[in-house]
Amino acid sequence: MSIKLKNENLELTIETAGEKYTGSRFDWNGTVTQIKYKGISVLSQEKKIFHRNPRIFGRGLHNEFGIKNVIGYDDIPVGEYFPKIGTGWLKKDDKPYFFFTQYKLDPLNFHAVKVSDTKAVFECDSGERNGYAYLYTKTIELKGDTFTIDYKIENKGSKPLATTEYVHNFLLPGNRTNGPHLELTLPWEYDQNNFSENVKTENLIRFQPNGEITKIGFEKTPDVEFFMGGIFKSRKDTENKKAFWILKDSKSKLTVKEEDSFEPYNCDIWGHNKCISPELFTWFEAKPGETAVWNRTYSFSKD
Repeated sequence: MSIKLKNENLELTIETAGEKYTGSRFDWNGTVTQIKYKGISVLSQEKKIFHRNPRIFGRGLHNEFGIKNVIGYDDIPVGEYFPKIGTGWLKKDDKPYFFFTQYKLDPLNFHAVKVSDTKAVFECDSGERNGYAYLYTKTIELKGDTFTIDYKIENKGSKPLATTEYVHNFLLPGNRTNGPHLELTLPWEYDQNNFSENVKTENLIRFQPNGEITKIGFEKTPDVEFFMGGIFKSRKDTENKKAFWILKDSKSKLTVKEEDSFEPYNCDIWGHNKCISPELFTWFEAKPGETAVWNRTYSFSKD
């Protein structure tokens, strides 16, 4: 059953483990599926209308561990199980790991507690297999016009844990169509010719560098899925390592900001006509007995 957190201006709907999403890609451990700020909805979904399946596709602020740097896959034979943090123990097939594959999954032990109207704690205990074991705690707390997601990974096994985590922020303020009324700001100037991938952005995406920031806008409503990869690594100012983005919606007058505690490992942007998704990646490592911690803070304002 979903958990609702609420204060004067913010309302969060948080899905508990296995409530709807049961896929092998995204985190099950406390997923923010909708945000309302002063009554305005903020979040969308991975798939367009009529193609949505909440069992296997992402929604809201759906985070993922190890989209490429999956833990333990290369160390086991076909048919054995490898850890996908927050998701489950996945059964290895005879192909290289691919995040879109729906792997056979053994579930983890999940526990959720609503501490107060503005705070909830989600825990995931993996148990132990092949030397891997962890306790993963996600704490979500509202404060005024912000909320923070705190992550804690405690390595309980005999092998190290090292991989990436990011949030696939499926954003669509006011549940409108994506288009020229949306503007995304990133805190770096970069050379788009150095993106690792730049898919279907021609005549769609407008880049406006301005010193240490770059504003990204739309020439029109997208009619395709678009993607820009490796944005952080293609920045011109290699000293600027801030981790945030700002999305402004000129129709609803809403501004959304994510600000993080870590230096970005990477940044990608993906979207379609009903979604824009800026993705800031962190890299963490935890040796046996160690704990990795980081956080993401989302803030909101309305002109």
